[in-house]
Amino acid sequence: MIYNVAALLSGEVGKSRVYAIENESITHDGGDFHGISGDVKLTRTDRGILLRGKAMGAGINECARCLETAIAVLHIVLEEEYFPINSDLGPGSSLLRQEVVEEEEIPEFWIDESNDLDTSEAIRQGFISETPLVNLCKPECAGICPECGNNKNTDPCKCEIRNVDPRLARLLDMKI
Repeated sequence: MIYNVAALLSGEVGKSRVYAIENESITHDGGDFHGISGDVKLTRTDRGILLRGKAMGAGINECARCLETAIAVLHIVLEEEYFPINSDLGPGSSLLRQEVVEEEEIPEFWIDESNDLDTSEAIRQGFISETPLVNLCKPECAGICPECGNNKNTDPCKCEIRNVDPRLARLLDMKI
């Protein structure tokens, strides 16, 4: 999901191009996003390139109850501005205006020296923000038995589980 935007950067403000995203993947620490599809529109602004688009994909993580694979279908809407750090497209073409800039001052969404715009980070952040806090393989997931460790979805157990606070256990002996 890398696009060369040299022609857009050297063009007039308002010029745009639309690109399709088809069956892409992104890997990150918390899981993977697969089957990413959608479209993005890149528009020249007076400072850089405005990215607008929509994408959908499948987030693949662990189920919070049974630790099996959990798949969530995610939909995102993107709107980010990318700034060029290259100044070879003519006077005023660089956001950095040919100044000496420290690495940490470069904007998060930038167009590299080769005029390549990488949409992967914006899409990854969008999918992470849409990922449910509690991933489940299915809404009725029974989870893992705390006594025997069986996955109760595939191997129901006969364990009797009593979650009683030991400080209140004596109350069970009382008869009313």
